[in-house]
Amino acid sequence: MFENMSKEQLEAIFDALPMEFIFVDDQERLQYANKGEKRSRPSPPNLMGNNVRACHQPESLPMLEEFVKNLKTGKKDEENFWIIMPDRKILNRFLAVRDKSGKYLGMVEYLLDFKAMEELAEAKKDAHKRDYSTPPASQT
Repeated sequence: MFENMSKEQLEAIFDALPMEFIFVDDQERLQYANKGEKRSRPSPPNLMGNNVRACHQPESLPMLEEFVKNLKTGKKDEENFWIIMPDRKILNRFLAVRDKSGKYLGMVEYLLDFKAMEELAEAKKDAHKRDYSTPPASQT
């Protein structure tokens, strides 16, 4: 499926996603993170190749350890938690990535900023408004 796409095209697709998107390999090393402006919080430079624990707050490490264990062992295929800040509400999700035989290849971590989605919805709410009280004109 992806053989017809270039690395540049795939990277551009991931960078266009309106969310923070990260891939961590089966050795628990960061291998991909989309562009910085899509991120909910700034990340230190040169994280690629580092252990996933290096980009999480110390207080969240026990939860991260449990998530990694559950995903690696197959106990669970997904884990999530909310990050609540005064001006943001972010859903942080971890999904196991497995090959067709079920072998663990790593995990995807993505963050959805619900405040940003609410702001977008509010800004665009009338952009495509349609009056459903009258039937559409017939197409003949």
